[in-house]
Amino acid sequence: MWIGTFHSTCARILRRYGEMIGLAPDFLIFDDDDQHKAVKGLLKAHGLEDQVAPRSIMSRLDYAKNRGLDPAAIETGLPLDDIMKVIAPAYAAQLKREKALDFGDLIVKVLELGRHPEAGQHLRTRFRHVLVDEFQETNLVQYQLVLMLSEATRNLTVVGDDDQSIYAWRGAEPRNLLDFDHDFPDVNEIKLEQNYRSTSVILDAANAVIAKNLDRRGKALWTDHGGGDGIDYYLAGDDRGEAEWVARTLRGLVDDGACSPGDACILYRTNAQSRELETQLRRYRFEPRVVGGQAFFDRKEVKDVIGYLRLCANPDADSAFERVVNVPPRGIGDASVDKLRVHARARGEGLLAAARDVARGGGSMGPAPRKKLAAFVELMDGLAAVQAGGASLAELAIQVVERSGYRAWLDEEDDGGDRMRNLAELVNVASDYEEETGDEGTLAELLERIALTGAADDKDGRGETITLMTIHMAKGLEFDVVFLCGMEDGLFPSLRPRAEVDEDAALEEERRLAYVALTRARKKLYLSSARVRRVWGDVKQQVPSRFLDDVPAVCFTVAPGAMRARVGFLSPSAGPPMTAPRPPRVKKPARDELDQRSWDGDDVPAVDVHADLSSDLSDTGEGLVGVDGVDVDPFAPGRTVRHAAFGPGRVLSVRGAGWQRRVVVKFSSVGEKTVDARWLQPMS
Repeated sequence: MWIGTFHSTCARILRRYGEMIGLAPDFLIFDDDDQHKAVKGLLKAHGLEDQVAPRSIMSRLDYAKNRGLDPAAIETGLPLDDIMKVIAPAYAAQLKREKALDFGDLIVKVLELGRHPEAGQHLRTRFRHVLVDEFQETNLVQYQLVLMLSEATRNLTVVGDDDQSIYAWRGAEPRNLLDFDHDFPDVNEIKLEQNYRSTSVILDAANAVIAKNLDRRGKALWTDHGGGDGIDYYLAGDDRGEAEWVARTLRGLVDDGACSPGDACILYRTNAQSRELETQLRRYRFEPRVVGGQAFFDRKEVKDVIGYLRLCANPDADSAFERVVNVPPRGIGDASVDKLRVHARARGEGLLAAARDVARGGGSMGPAPRKKLAAFVELMDGLAAVQAGGASLAELAIQVVERSGYRAWLDEEDDGGDRMRNLAELVNVASDYEEETGDEGTLAELLERIALTGAADDKDGRGETITLMTIHMAKGLEFDVVFLCGMEDGLFPSLRPRAEVDEDAALEEERRLAYVALTRARKKLYLSSARVRRVWGDVKQQVPSRFLDDVPAVCFTVAPGAMRARVGFLSPSAGPPMTAPRPPRVKKPARDELDQRSWDGDDVPAVDVHADLSSDLSDTGEGLVGVDGVDVDPFAPGRTVRHAAFGPGRVLSVRGAGWQRRVVVKFSSVGEKTVDARWLQPMS
């Protein structure tokens, strides 16, 4: 009997039969690190290292091989298409030269082997029975492999739950299970509907949510565990109040002996939500353990932006300089930094000061590294000007993300959306600090607080450990008590547009994710949401999740609809009423502020970080055109407007109102952009 993953099984087949298609029997397998090094080297060899991150190339390679496509032939209209035409063939040639395959190749090569006259016939009859678990998460090439291996015998057994297919973003294709009977019309389907984990109340809630999906085979879980406790739902004033309620409720449960810390879990849709939860759990003497991720202040993107802020606060902070000088990649390698370090020691000054001297012609560096260091010095000088111009700490953090190119870099990464949400949460940290300290707080003091908070993330054995994780990480796990936070439209379900996925299909996957989340609970389920939530330091009004409306009112201790009408609602285990929403902080804009952020921070276009807008925007925002109180709409479709960085353009469409208004403009210089209406001047 062969037992293994798809990749290990394919590797075993290729070791045995790979020579029939020209593979050496001692071929190597590139792991993720090997692949990254190879792609990074190829980008450098072709002079493309400053144009795209290796992870973006790897993501495209993975996307193509999971679907049996040629990575160089995919057309998306993005600049990456042309780069792939160069790098993909070079990468394939390097693999061949090194007698190596990557993980995606393992399955593709076995499919190629299946087309071989001799080997193919053998593989089709090699296994009398083929059994596959978690079939709903197979991708297209894995499905083709299963069909090939079972083609002759048709003895195929698959186990799966289409209601738990939640990895489409990894290439999983739920249609493999939904349409299984099209390829096997004589299939014998056995429904396993008895649930041995959850109470009837929890199952009724989960069944009601998933029943709204149209594209499913259909089933109804049941249990003989009995009714169980009702679901508690808490509507907090804001995200801080939500986290405080979760921590306080957990403290009460543990102190009363209702559950142990190991029996409880906190779930959320995005990793960025963990930050406030971690803070409040520590207040209530718990030790948060983030599964499948790092504590908030240990996440790379958070530490990178903090590095920029440290260099802003102290230009002599050489450790911060070394961390960020080539992040995102800008072609300043270790050799250049080593030479710069020698130059700095000779002059008795810090690395940033030495880089400034090199930019002016000092030192012995060549023209290429000199130019790149000059651009970095210009970036840091621009951030210093923003800070000196009176920008808030939150706005300074935003400017770091924009001007450094970090946002544009993450836009090319497969996990860029999650990492950008972490940076948005870091901006919220700065905004919260300013709100607390007023005008007295300084950048140095904010960084000190972050450092002390980060030190608390190092486990010291104190406190009872509470598990936190995203819903994706929780699949397959179960806990007596589950808290599901952030039940708000736009957060859960996420309503962000997804490439190559239509809106209805994306919402169905979100509903499957809710089904998975609800059924992690054995005995008690808590749901929570916030009236307002900070996004990039601004306060955003939230709408309770549509999934709450799907759950029958009888499943709740207090129905969400009734609760929304009771501002001072007290959950049976909540204690004090919800906190009041925090008002938005009035911020003084920087002289050269570039604000292209959308209301939810997800579709921000790249901006020219070197544009000098000091002559166009004043400290008070004079010259910026708002939309409230204007008799004739200056941003109606067809009107001509001007942006300080992008120049003139024509309005295509408008959405939102007041200070939330966003205008889609076609600029002659950069094409179509979505722009905050405050940064446009009407021309006609």
